Amino acid sequence: MTTAISKMYLLLRSRLYSFDGYVQTSDGKSPVDINNLLLRGSILRKTPWVVGVALNVGSDSKIVQNMTQAPRKVTQLERVMNTLVMVQFSILLIFCAVLAGLDQMWLRQHPESRVWYLKSVNAYPELPPGGAAWVIMFLRFLILLSNMIPISLYVTLEVVKVFQCALLLNSDRQMYHKDSDTPFVCRTTTLNEELGQVQYVLSDKTGTLTQNVMGFVWASIAGRLYKRADRSMRAPKVPANTPHSIALCPELRNTLQSGNAADLERRPEHVFLLNLAICNTVVPGEDPREPGKLLYQASSPDEEALVQGAAYLGYELLARTTDFVRVRVHGAVHTYDILATLEFNSDRKRMSIIVRGPDGKITLMCKGADSMILARLKDKNSDEVQIVQQHLTEMSGAGLRTLLISQKDLTADEYTQWQDMYAEAQVAMENREDRMAAEQEKIETDLRLVGATAVEDKLQDGVPDCLEALGNAGIKVWVLTGDKVETAISIAWSCRLFVDGMGIVTFKEQDFLRAKAKTTAERLKVIDSIQHRVKEVIDNKMSVGIVIEGGALTVALEPELQDALMALCKLCRAVVCCRVSPMQKAQITHMVKNRAGAITLGIGDGANDVGMIRAAHIGVGISGREGRAAVLAADFSFAQFSYLQRLLLLHGRWSFLRNREVVLYSFYKNWAYVLVYVYLQFVAGFSAVPIFTTLLISTFNMIFTACPIVAFAVIEQDLHKDTILANPETYASSRTATKRNTLWLFVMYMIAGAWHSLPVFFLCWYTLGWTPGPDGLLQDLSGVGTAVFISLVFTVTLKLCLRTHAWSWITHLVYWLSLALLFPFVYVLSILWPSTSISGVADMTGTGAWLFSSATFWLAALAGAPAIALLPDIAIMLFRRYLRPGVVTLLQEQELLQKVKRRL
Repeated sequence: MTTAISKMYLLLRSRLYSFDGYVQTSDGKSPVDINNLLLRGSILRKTPWVVGVALNVGSDSKIVQNMTQAPRKVTQLERVMNTLVMVQFSILLIFCAVLAGLDQMWLRQHPESRVWYLKSVNAYPELPPGGAAWVIMFLRFLILLSNMIPISLYVTLEVVKVFQCALLLNSDRQMYHKDSDTPFVCRTTTLNEELGQVQYVLSDKTGTLTQNVMGFVWASIAGRLYKRADRSMRAPKVPANTPHSIALCPELRNTLQSGNAADLERRPEHVFLLNLAICNTVVPGEDPREPGKLLYQASSPDEEALVQGAAYLGYELLARTTDFVRVRVHGAVHTYDILATLEFNSDRKRMSIIVRGPDGKITLMCKGADSMILARLKDKNSDEVQIVQQHLTEMSGAGLRTLLISQKDLTADEYTQWQDMYAEAQVAMENREDRMAAEQEKIETDLRLVGATAVEDKLQDGVPDCLEALGNAGIKVWVLTGDKVETAISIAWSCRLFVDGMGIVTFKEQDFLRAKAKTTAERLKVIDSIQHRVKEVIDNKMSVGIVIEGGALTVALEPELQDALMALCKLCRAVVCCRVSPMQKAQITHMVKNRAGAITLGIGDGANDVGMIRAAHIGVGISGREGRAAVLAADFSFAQFSYLQRLLLLHGRWSFLRNREVVLYSFYKNWAYVLVYVYLQFVAGFSAVPIFTTLLISTFNMIFTACPIVAFAVIEQDLHKDTILANPETYASSRTATKRNTLWLFVMYMIAGAWHSLPVFFLCWYTLGWTPGPDGLLQDLSGVGTAVFISLVFTVTLKLCLRTHAWSWITHLVYWLSLALLFPFVYVLSILWPSTSISGVADMTGTGAWLFSSATFWLAALAGAPAIALLPDIAIMLFRRYLRPGVVTLLQEQELLQKVKRRL
């Protein structure tokens, strides 16, 4: 039969999962929704062809309209670095202004009659003293001293981060998951050092802390609780190691196998399992590895577990289309016509299906969260309901995920009347979702409770140890889950988020309802009362874990209450938020970022975690069974939560300490470099003359001081990896490094740079500059400047050597080779003229031979200046090591003793 479409009405929106419209046919209106839409990139299966209409094409397509620019995440170190650049730029302007002013003073004090050899042409650029001449000299000094701002730092830091990601993080075999062939992946190179400053970890539970491999283990039916069986029991067609241990429950199997078919259909166990086989969106297919065996494909692992468990008990889902569902019950095949499917979403927290059975009877089957189903039961206070609630408490206490199963018989008139209203809502062009939800509410009432299911999701390997290590490192872990309060608490105990001796405080929506808190002031009093309870536990010298229900979060996440909520959570060592929606996960993350001012890390495995992952400073995606939405939105991805310990405590700490040293060292060496120019101006009439030739200037940052710091940033280890992982408290050295702390270190490095520049310049200047050569002539500026350059490179490189703890053959090669290359480089430059016209070569003619044959050069430039410069650094280093040792220093001493013992 062919139906002609006369008109199509569509409401085009950019929302990816919303599509409203209807088609006008000869039979009336038919709704068009998201299930009728094939998004770009979709794969067509189980149908040879379709007829469709192209909509929202090109730049109007939903995918393109939903493309948003990824948030630019800037690390705290980069923010500090930008502040330091502004500080240095301000100092540069001051230096240039002062030196230009001193130049004007010098010119006025030294008229041409006294310095006839500096006769000026009184024309640009040699103007007589005055405002214009000051501007010219200001610009000259600005160019001369521009290296005070280490522009090369940005390039160096990016190169360092790429090396860290490629050579250290991505290549770490300890973060490679062999079973799933999933390596660690850095999806960005900008956040390496931020991993060392994480203060809060906000984590999903299912698939993140747990394996997301669901097993149907318990069932509550007609007042009886069927539990998992002894593993020694066997059943036909049921694998011995199946996670669905309910299929091996002898009591349930005996109940299903006793009596005839007529008796079975009247039993509540039959109704319960039939609901599981029908009320779902699972699509059965043939397993390509085992022909003839059914393979269930489900969007939810929970549904797959329930359907597979029911199949093992004799209730097999054979086929599903939009029109019917076919099941096999103990060998007999039955077909049920699908009249309507009311799908699950995060707001409804339930799904329903209306079917017409082989006997013509219409039934609504509904399953969902206990809070949703219990509120819609016809008899909410019956003995059966009370027993099931007791079973739910027992299930949740065991850490199991629970669902309630219910159903309702409908007459043909009831269904027809409702269907007319629902069909009208389905084709509405305005407020379609709200109207459909209202009609769904009308039919999902007066339900009869059938039973409850319990699904087990085991913890991933290493999760308890990882959480314990993160806690010892001073990182607070918040678990955000959609599970019940009891289930969340049980999981928190089993994964050691909650530990022995910890007081547990719960914060529920009932706390607001009991206080009848409607205004902001009244709600603040409720939060203050919870805070008082927490402080009472702390006064008893106990740490506190708090469990916050989603209903309470709905109120407490209001902007006016967030400060109070954050203050409450700060008092607690661990926080568990249950019954939370994806939007609430993102809101909580924003609250911690903005109200606590802390570095946050969001970790999850599903599309419902994307908001949290993108909101956090660092987003981590778990490659699991929930698709790749979380991975694609994340900054880092791997397969197991336990890898987070290694990522943060080891690589994060190393990266922060290394990259901070790169930043401070770059400012330090350029500061010492520029001060040498400044000192020269006091003996050169503030003429803005450079002390180094062109080639020396261009190679200082690009070659001779660049390679050692890159090697440092990739190889340096202040402690061995085993020591760090065994002592999580060492993470505090990077976690507690605030902006103020980094600024203080910057000041200390600037003081060191100023001191180091003094002997480098003045010792070389007053020894080599005033010592005549064999011909009785004094060396020119380029010769003394070259000596200063070599001395400066040696001093800043030896300073880096003092900061280096991990010496490998690569470190030795890069450090000493960069110093050794100085000598042939200078010598070759000094013999190139007149065979080449490279800028600066002529000025250096003969410099190499003169310097390298001078004992004064070797004693003053290479021995005396670096020794005098670094003596205070060595003294401070020894003072801290032997008189004021910290945890890291003591552990370094312990490592040294162990090395000595091994050698002996």
